Amino acid sequence: MKKALVVIGGILAALALVLWVVSWFRTPEAVATAAARPWPGGMGTLDSVAARFPARQANEAAAKLTALANALPKNEAVEDFVGREIARAELTIGTPPTLPDISAMRELLLREPIIWARHGGIGEIGDQATSSRRVVQMTVARSLVANALAKARAQDPAAWEDLHAVWNLARSIEGQPQMMEQTAALAMVRMVNAVAWKLPLPAPGWLGELQQRDPVRPLIDAFQYTAASYWTDGARMFPTKWLADSVEKDRGIAEALFHETQCDVNVPMNDLGTDLSFVWRRAFRYRAEREATANALRMREGKAIEAHSRCSDGAWKLDGTTLRFNRDIATAAPDRPMPLALHVK
Repeated sequence: MKKALVVIGGILAALALVLWVVSWFRTPEAVATAAARPWPGGMGTLDSVAARFPARQANEAAAKLTALANALPKNEAVEDFVGREIARAELTIGTPPTLPDISAMRELLLREPIIWARHGGIGEIGDQATSSRRVVQMTVARSLVANALAKARAQDPAAWEDLHAVWNLARSIEGQPQMMEQTAALAMVRMVNAVAWKLPLPAPGWLGELQQRDPVRPLIDAFQYTAASYWTDGARMFPTKWLADSVEKDRGIAEALFHETQCDVNVPMNDLGTDLSFVWRRAFRYRAEREATANALRMREGKAIEAHSRCSDGAWKLDGTTLRFNRDIATAAPDRPMPLALHVK
């Protein structure tokens, strides 16, 4: 009995020590102060994020598109073909693999608006529903881009309709709060832009809309949503100084991104959630990629290029038949970006 009492006493003492250590590290006031600081661009504080995203039901068009995507056979050759042609700095398009019939998906995206389901307020980051939805979205986008390239190889102007469908798909994601869906939207517009300069002239008007849309702000919005999710859980369970410092660090990253003018950026690793430094590098590089496509299309139309760049660290020049940005902006694998030196003629 005495031995049992000693053991119980030891356990209680250990628990008391743990509770004391936890209480010593808890700094709810510091966490509340960090969360109350507004994020840039009128985004508000972390506790205002949930109200921006009321629950939303998916519409019938989203269900149809999901069913069509899930019916597609798995085909790694499609992804390889798209990646290879994006990375090819030539107007020539290689031989495509056997491609599935995606006409029903294309017509659906051109005819009906897609509304995706959305969890109200702050949901779980990277939940199964969002992950599955992203797979569907990327499968549809790659299949459509592959078909556009195959048609462009045959000089068929209908290739633009496939890319237009991808643009509509990317726009349907704009109201989604999670980073994984906003990175899907970024990947889609980068694919469209990266192959558009190879398609038959003239370019349609909607391409100008795509090139005017900068994805950095939606990504920063998703970044804040991620921070709000971790803050919500942490403030309730373990409001430590580390959490307060992490909230403030990530808000500072967002502030710097909001005012960044360069396209060759190296952003510090965020504290809350998955490291997003590679995402920011791709997003800011995409500003130069859009200019590459616009200038390549100008050259094909017999017009002068626009040497000035919105990237404060770059400019464009024409070296014979090669359009070239004055600096390379490398991205890490598995990214296969369009080159910033294009052989246009």
